[in-house]
Amino acid sequence: MDSMRYSWISPQEDEFALLAFGAPSAYEALIVPSLMRDARALLDIRQLPPDELNRWGKVLEYFIRLLTVQQGKKVVLKSPSHGFKLPILSTFFPLARYVIIERNPYEVFASNVRLWNTLVDMYGIESISSEEIEAFVLGAYVLHEEAIAEGVRRIDRRLIARVRYEQLVADPVECMAQLYEELELGDFGAMRSRLQKYLTSVADHTRNSFHLSPDQRQRVDSIWGELIDTKGYGWPRDRVAVG
Repeated sequence: MDSMRYSWISPQEDEFALLAFGAPSAYEALIVPSLMRDARALLDIRQLPPDELNRWGKVLEYFIRLLTVQQGKKVVLKSPSHGFKLPILSTFFPLARYVIIERNPYEVFASNVRLWNTLVDMYGIESISSEEIEAFVLGAYVLHEEAIAEGVRRIDRRLIARVRYEQLVADPVECMAQLYEELELGDFGAMRSRLQKYLTSVADHTRNSFHLSPDQRQRVDSIWGELIDTKGYGWPRDRVAVG
């Protein structure tokens, strides 16, 4: 994935477990891509009926309990879909901590369009056009930012940290050390050497580069332009080409 090696024993997104358990999940669209035509219905968990929302929460809690028993330590969850759930996660897990990772929106668009096209092609049982996938990605990002903003207003600021993807890539060890301190996650000393060892093993990794058409860039600018300006991002010339 993104030129990084992974296997069945690598950490995976917990969203796949929720999907397998039958909980409401955005990843249902991998199988039934027509669900992407209504991004809010697919992604905004707040719109679920109370019984469905309660079932989702119980499945997530059950899965976390299984992991806790198996691993005997705190669980770290990483799934893009959790950003859409931020406004309600604190009601299920009031002491959880959250790390919000920002990335250049142009890269987010290019990466997500490539990812969804690939996964739908592999797993979808029906067809959907590339244009519809692009429209979904454009709408989903706006919904995601709305959910993040609402979640930040609801959650104790001491439980939330923000980091730029570019900062994480440039200096992952010090970035993680800062997160440990900011969120009071404990002594980073033991983790530092393990992280440095892992980074040495993937030192030859090269980040993906992307290509967008002029029309695609125009659509991104039209719909995300204000968000891009607010975040202080510009065109990533070294990562995304236009032509």
